[in-house]
Amino acid sequence: MLNDFIIRLFFETIYFSLITFLVLFYLKLSRIVIRCRREFKVSLGSKKNEKLERVIRAHANFNEHVPLGIVLSFFTYFNNFIILSCIALIFLFVGRILHAKSIININEKKIGFDARILGMRLTFYSHLISIFGIILYLIQMIYYNLKNVLPSNT
Repeated sequence: MLNDFIIRLFFETIYFSLITFLVLFYLKLSRIVIRCRREFKVSLGSKKNEKLERVIRAHANFNEHVPLGIVLSFFTYFNNFIILSCIALIFLFVGRILHAKSIININEKKIGFDARILGMRLTFYSHLISIFGIILYLIQMIYYNLKNVLPSNT
């Protein structure tokens, strides 16, 4: 019993730490956008400035994928698939960092798109892991409900 509690506590600590780190990384990306807007004196849009455009897109892409990833992981977390939710958030966190750092790099074309592609793959894998957990929960729910509804032969 104590062992189960410690294991759950361990995974919950990882889970909520990853959410915290994602929020902190979001704030960091926001600060980078603000700093670049001030540096280039651009309040709206990018005025065709490649560096500013890359920073804006890194921030926007983060905003497009992270909320969905967190919501999907909530479903697995609150249905007691905490290990899957932790794995999904680890993939999401690493994927978003790789993607953002790669897209912000103005020399990305010279060094290649490998980190950016890996970041997107990890993000998509994160979503798929959460969806897998949701499907497992649905199968489990259907099984136990049918088991309770259908008469047993014993």
